Amino acid sequence: MPTTREVLEATIALEKQSMALYARFAKTFAHDRALQDFWFAMARDEARHVGALDLVTTVLDQESMLDKACPISLEDATILRLRALLEKAQRDAAPGIPLERALEIALEVEETELEDLVSELLKALQAPDEYERCLRLLVHDLGELSYMIERHSHDPALLTRCDALVNRHAETLRRSSAK
Repeated sequence: MPTTREVLEATIALEKQSMALYARFAKTFAHDRALQDFWFAMARDEARHVGALDLVTTVLDQESMLDKACPISLEDATILRLRALLEKAQRDAAPGIPLERALEIALEVEETELEDLVSELLKALQAPDEYERCLRLLVHDLGELSYMIERHSHDPALLTRCDALVNRHAETLRRSSAK
């Protein structure tokens, strides 16, 4: 079973890759201020996750808890799969990428268990305020992604997938807030 340190380090590295991807899209679509702002907001959300996880790491380090078994299971195969997906996304994000493909890539990234992993880590490691903040920002950003897909994509299945993801995370937030 991996230690909390190992899981946090792996998750932070994956979040940084997601942040870099969205920052790259912000640069790619800088010719359109609304698109640039959208992609920058997506990158900023990933940066917030990194910051929240760094804070949890610091607190747990001070409590000598980092090298204990992690309460969240994370398999090496999952890390490798997520890393491969993000590396492929970076390669696909070459200059000139069509907006519709960039939106599809963003949805593929957001559909992975990475966002769930960040939320579960924050929840399990006793950061309830960060957990709910993370969920609120995720629902907001996914709503923005849905809006962008609706405006710029001709693929109704892509919009349906995104809306289902928004609804799933909104329901999780609703249940969490009701406690």
